[in-house]
Amino acid sequence: MKIIGYPDDLIPRVASASLGTYRTRQECADLLAGMADAEKAFGSITWHKVMLLALTKPEPLDEDTIHVYESEVDNAIARVFRKMKMLNTLAAAASKDLGALAKANPKDAVAKKALAATKAVPGVTAKLVKVLEDAIDKDRKDIKTRLAKDEAAHEKQRKAAEKAAQQNNGGQFVNPFQGKSLADILKSSKLTLLLHACAEKEHNGENIEFLSITRKGVDQRGALKLYNLFIDPNGAKSLNITAQQRTDFSNGIGTGTYVKALKDIREHVELVVSRDTLKRAQELGEPALRKLGYK
Repeated sequence: MKIIGYPDDLIPRVASASLGTYRTRQECADLLAGMADAEKAFGSITWHKVMLLALTKPEPLDEDTIHVYESEVDNAIARVFRKMKMLNTLAAAASKDLGALAKANPKDAVAKKALAATKAVPGVTAKLVKVLEDAIDKDRKDIKTRLAKDEAAHEKQRKAAEKAAQQNNGGQFVNPFQGKSLADILKSSKLTLLLHACAEKEHNGENIEFLSITRKGVDQRGALKLYNLFIDPNGAKSLNITAQQRTDFSNGIGTGTYVKALKDIREHVELVVSRDTLKRAQELGEPALRKLGYK
């Protein structure tokens, strides 16, 4: 992952020099003001530094860090993209004005230079947007790779611990949920499926499905699908949550602030599952678990 720099061409003081004496014309002044606004928006981005630090640590990647990253993409990066579009519009207006001046005064070198500078803006903004988009794609691939590595390491440790436990119990059956937290169980696809089977007997399998799907966070597009399936009271797998939680999540999709609402809902569902479904699953004997698909 690379920390991205802001293009010099879009820095107001640099652009001001290129516009020369025409920087005070209304369209040019508006363009410079837009550049200052865009530079400020770019300066508010922190996700690249956050993820650089997190991916260098030996500890498993924290889910809150991923939520922070996705929230930054949904808000800070999207804001920069909007500013780039606005700069293109302002640059077009300035180009039109300067073009008329250059045409009326063919020998005006300052006007020609200013015109060339404004016409170059769309190319610079396009490059910046592309760099950001490529960086986001790379970040997500790095995150996916790291999560897979963390999960493999966790599964290896789990199997070793399970083997040791079986040896300590003289080879007798040991409930696979004993001594494990809900977070540990959700990191194992085998145990997640088994807990889902236990939940299905209680007619609340949607809780486990929801926790499994959202364990690594969801992007804004995925958030809408999540709402239709789990949050909407008329959804096929609607969760038993409060109306306020549903409203907060729904509103958050449109504003890009759904991450906090999602975390709140997850905490609620995790508490229900830990107190009820998991507690009963930990008390099941070998025959009952075998019937549910345990091998």
